[in-house]
Amino acid sequence: MKRRLQKFTSVPHGQRFRAHYDRLQRRPHLIRALLTIGLGLLMFALGLVMLVLPGPGLLVGFVGAALIAGESRWAAQLLDRVDSFLTRAWKRWRR
Repeated sequence: MKRRLQKFTSVPHGQRFRAHYDRLQRRPHLIRALLTIGLGLLMFALGLVMLVLPGPGLLVGFVGAALIAGESRWAAQLLDRVDSFLTRAWKRWRR
């Protein structure tokens, strides 16, 4: 787990999720893909519910979206754009 996180964070912002997607697609496996997408959708839905109810809605939703991005190039590209936007916004705010 630690090694996977190091690989993920070693890639520059705006390219991390596509690199993660490419790494996972080198070893395709139908059962793993279905379970990952199912778990990702469940976590994303729970994150949306937790935005209204008490709980870490944004965090859970983002983890669900990241799981989906491991199996979907479109989701990986979308999350890379969100990552770039949030990084730029954070840098502007810190100035």
